[in-house]
Amino acid sequence: MTSQLIVCLVFAAFVTVLIEASPVHAKTTSSAPALRRYALVIGSNTGGGAGRDTLRYAGQDARTIADVLRQLGGVTQLDLTLLKEPDKRELDSAFDALSKRVQAERKAGQRAELVVYYSGHADENGILIGGTRYDYARLRQRIRAVPADVHIAIVDSCASGSFTRIKGGTKVPPFLHDTSTKVEGFAFLSSSSADEDAQESDRIGASFFTYFFVAALRGAADRNRDGRITLTEAYQFSYEHTLGRTQNTRHGPQHPAYDMHLSGTGDVVITDLRSTESTLVLPPALKGRVTIVDESGRVAVELTKEAGEPLSLALPNETYTVRVENNGGEFIATITLDKLGEVELDAGTLRKATKKEKTVARGLSVEEDDDDDRSERHDPWYREIPISFGGGLRVERPTTRTDFDALVTIGGAVREVHGKPFIGVADTAELFLGATLGDNVHFAYDMSLGFGPGVFLGRNLQVGATIGFGFSGITGGVLDFAWKMPTEVFAVLELSPDIRPMAYFRQSYLFSSDARQKGSKMARWGDEAEAGVGMKFSGKLDGFFYGSLREMAGERYWGIGLGAVL
Repeated sequence: MTSQLIVCLVFAAFVTVLIEASPVHAKTTSSAPALRRYALVIGSNTGGGAGRDTLRYAGQDARTIADVLRQLGGVTQLDLTLLKEPDKRELDSAFDALSKRVQAERKAGQRAELVVYYSGHADENGILIGGTRYDYARLRQRIRAVPADVHIAIVDSCASGSFTRIKGGTKVPPFLHDTSTKVEGFAFLSSSSADEDAQESDRIGASFFTYFFVAALRGAADRNRDGRITLTEAYQFSYEHTLGRTQNTRHGPQHPAYDMHLSGTGDVVITDLRSTESTLVLPPALKGRVTIVDESGRVAVELTKEAGEPLSLALPNETYTVRVENNGGEFIATITLDKLGEVELDAGTLRKATKKEKTVARGLSVEEDDDDDRSERHDPWYREIPISFGGGLRVERPTTRTDFDALVTIGGAVREVHGKPFIGVADTAELFLGATLGDNVHFAYDMSLGFGPGVFLGRNLQVGATIGFGFSGITGGVLDFAWKMPTEVFAVLELSPDIRPMAYFRQSYLFSSDARQKGSKMARWGDEAEAGVGMKFSGKLDGFFYGSLREMAGERYWGIGLGAVL
């Protein structure tokens, strides 16, 4: 289980929007686009130096922002600069190169925009990179020195509240509530007020504000459904969800703040949903907390949706798991985006989810203190592939015995591999109680627990090997009581979240029963052996079936088991 994390990540986002007043005299040439957007994205987990904790998700936040700007924000790969763990010299060099490029490549009449994003440590005077401070005043000067029409800067760092407090920022609701499109000048934004901490979390694998800011840019903030996300929409969505999500954290709620000086005309569109390959559409009737997880197990988008209007989310072509939590419970569905245009989620494919079927258990950081079971909190890369045959009926028939017709037991077995790919932990457990049927009735019992290594072979195949301890027997002299040490190898193939076939082979050493020792020709080692194959279903057909062959005390038992979750 992933260790919990407390960090002081005071998320500061300051946005500088500067639209120059000089008129445009020359028309844009036919070969040049009317708008060209450049981006400088910086991530630094270790920039605070030896005296500060190493951050976990600053680099990942930077890569996520870079992806969304490239996919939806009009930034080409050529115009995107991504810096990882830079020092002051490397950052200055990047600004110098940007200024020269914009000056040299800008076409007559063409509009240029600059987006700068930083994620990492900072203090009340500046961001921290390479173990040294890069002053806020210097950062603002370098950003505004780039010869662009619009400058947008987002800084995800510690002590952002102090930054806005210097400029007079206060704890207030989101700005630009009205429908005005007059945006000229600059605005400084922070994700927390001056006396608050902002946090990053293991559970979401990001800092809270960036997490919701990216969701906003992918379409969650498109309240007027025009297919475009403006700065106003993105900030308002991020403000509301950051405040709501941090209400119950140990560091307390975050209240994004700002200091702005805006005037003039024109609105800044950050992303255009119409530029993506495909769009996932959440149907109008769907409501609740929606979490969309990609194939790697990372959360792509999380939002709260009300019933009444559809919601479009621009996502890369991939297979996603959609989880919906509302008053009716928790539901899950899988959907694949593999074509151009809109793909609507069919609400009929949502099935009731159980705790054991979670495809991603987003581990809790110590900042969070909600009502979830702590035993199920893991980091975003955690995988848990269980296959449970519990609560079912098993019927076995002996090959040669004549004193009873069948052995009937209730109970079941659980096998799972969990942990981080590539190597994880395998667990096995079984508990059966029952009786023989026929001329003679005898009581039967079988219990064991096992642990060992597990291996993730790709995303869908898991193999485990365990060794454990237990006991078993059948009264009336059929099988003497014996302590046993089972060794088992099993494999689980996850064809989909709903279908998981499984196969296993177990051999057991027996203690305290001479009559049962060396009672199996199937066993290559040990005294008893068992093999079986089965299938676990979820969703509308929530149940299992399996077949088995056991050899104990020279007798073979052919069995079949089945069960359902009602």
